[in-house]
Amino acid sequence: MRFALPLILSIVATLQLHGQVYSPRVLTKDQPDTTELHRLAQGIYRQANAHTPRERAEAVWRFFLTDGRFVKPGFWYHIAGWAYEEPAGEVLDPLKLLNSYGFGLCYHIAPLLESVWKAGGFEDARVWFLSGHTVAEVFYDGSYHHFDSDMMGYNTTGRGPARSSAVASVHDLETDPVIMTGKLLTPTKADITRTSDPWYPADVQAAAIPDLASAFTTTGDNHLFPYERSPGGHTMDFVLRPGERLIRYFKPETEGAYYLPYKWQGKEWAEFPQEIRTYAIRTEDGPKSQKDARRWATGALEYRPLVSSEAEAVYEVHSPYVVIDAEFQLNLTMESAAQSIQLSTSTDNGRTWATAATLRGPHAGPWRTEPAVLTRSAHGRRTNVSGAYGYLLKVTRAPQVRAEDLLLRTRIQVNPRSLPELKAGRNELVYAAGASKLRRELSIDPSLLRQVAYRADNANFVTDGAQGFWLPAGPGAAEFVFRLTGTGGGAVVGIDAGGRFLDLTRGIAPDKFTAETRPVAPVAAKQPAASIAWSKSPDGPFETIWAYDPNLKWLDGRKEERLLRWPEADRHVAVPASREIYVRYRVQDLALDQVRLALETQAPGGASPLHISHLWKEQGAAKSFTQVVSAGATAGTYTIDVPDGAQVLNEAIILECKRPRQ
Repeated sequence: MRFALPLILSIVATLQLHGQVYSPRVLTKDQPDTTELHRLAQGIYRQANAHTPRERAEAVWRFFLTDGRFVKPGFWYHIAGWAYEEPAGEVLDPLKLLNSYGFGLCYHIAPLLESVWKAGGFEDARVWFLSGHTVAEVFYDGSYHHFDSDMMGYNTTGRGPARSSAVASVHDLETDPVIMTGKLLTPTKADITRTSDPWYPADVQAAAIPDLASAFTTTGDNHLFPYERSPGGHTMDFVLRPGERLIRYFKPETEGAYYLPYKWQGKEWAEFPQEIRTYAIRTEDGPKSQKDARRWATGALEYRPLVSSEAEAVYEVHSPYVVIDAEFQLNLTMESAAQSIQLSTSTDNGRTWATAATLRGPHAGPWRTEPAVLTRSAHGRRTNVSGAYGYLLKVTRAPQVRAEDLLLRTRIQVNPRSLPELKAGRNELVYAAGASKLRRELSIDPSLLRQVAYRADNANFVTDGAQGFWLPAGPGAAEFVFRLTGTGGGAVVGIDAGGRFLDLTRGIAPDKFTAETRPVAPVAAKQPAASIAWSKSPDGPFETIWAYDPNLKWLDGRKEERLLRWPEADRHVAVPASREIYVRYRVQDLALDQVRLALETQAPGGASPLHISHLWKEQGAAKSFTQVVSAGATAGTYTIDVPDGAQVLNEAIILECKRPRQ
């Protein structure tokens, strides 16, 4: 038995939480809401006037088509190498993809389709890996139906019109390639009576439909994910404290601003995006569309807390968007060389700290610094906070050092197509607030589970240096117990617990660099078992909230043997208000690949007004509009009138919780 540092999120400095605004969101009327999957699906259905299962399945497919020529505003676009986050690897979490990215490859969009279909009410949806291509299918009318937003097509069976014919499944395409190739008349033309526009336009123009069909018909390397493919540990919940504002731009704040992902290769860090000269893909251009003018955007969280008078104080930043970098500003007075101040950051809940900067006196006036730069490369740098979704800033100062006007400015990456875009004419805006709760996702590196767990038993980490997983070290189950303690001493009232579990019988495991497969030493799943449970005591009794079920149910009556049994499990449970909660993970004859934990603590009382500001240009002239939402309001509407025919350039939307005047 090993006792290690407890996983505790504690803030030394006063959090100044009273008077917060919880998860405010602003959309144009009828705009699909990307901050929650059920609302997103319903918004897509309304936008497409979709009612039948076929109409709804197709509406989701069409919303995510990768080429903006077919669906405005072209929510998603195809680009490699930019949706990646260490230590988990390729981003598969749907809410991260929707709100921070808005781009990716087939292995990003297929799981996203699966998640949105399920959230939209379909009984089932699932993902296939075809070795070189990843696709999704959805279950309705008694069978599965394959739609491909990445390649921009779907296929119908029979010789009738596409609208009145059944959509083929992956199994249909495996056994009969003519379903796909039979609709191709020439390299640039498809049978429009039996296809739905668009119908694999790039493949048709390149005369590559037979190659696409062969991805299905070469069945030996086709694998089905029978469980959830996407992790579900992230939410768009956040809190605006007095003195804090969220700025989201419709384009990069500066041309060089983007989240540049880095990968750990076992011995060193390297940029993840790869340049491809043939297609004029250059890393310095950032994650822009290769087909049209679609781009990413950035934003900033700006927080001006009341400065603590303590010699050591810790301030928290929590972001629903992926962090690019940060900057810290202070006004300082240090009268002698014996005085100093040091800033440090932590992205692992305070377990370790990286020194950002140290300043020695004498000094009088502003001081500006940033988190530690860990890696410099040809196109950017990796700081201690890059790729995180929050961090702690620790300020340590000598006696008599005077510090005032602290500003924490955290730059984030945003998908601009998720923002409310003003247009010429009357714009109806809808405001809503989230639940009054403090939710914090805990950053956990899978390789460090032993160090951060309260207890770890019979567990061995198997790694190739760059990626790995945990297995039982001996007979029986491996077990990890984590201790969760509320923010600032508040009681824990809810937990989210999840992870990825692996059956390695076939000698293949997930590859975080490609979201495909990699060979590993087989581990026979003779008596496979895994569970997640919680308790108020480290010694139990524990209540199980998820358990691995190897007995799959086949809705279409067709049992499949080519399986990747890698379930992603995520569960939420409300718990009696407690100072601390313990979460236990167990695996036997299976591997534990990831752990996801989040906690909810009691929200303090009080509320503040929310200031919503829209910034745009009309015919090149700067315009702005500010709506003040009264304290405690959870919903509302307002309008912004823009002259008909005006040329509108949206610039930013700002959500601000102002500090009351003293």
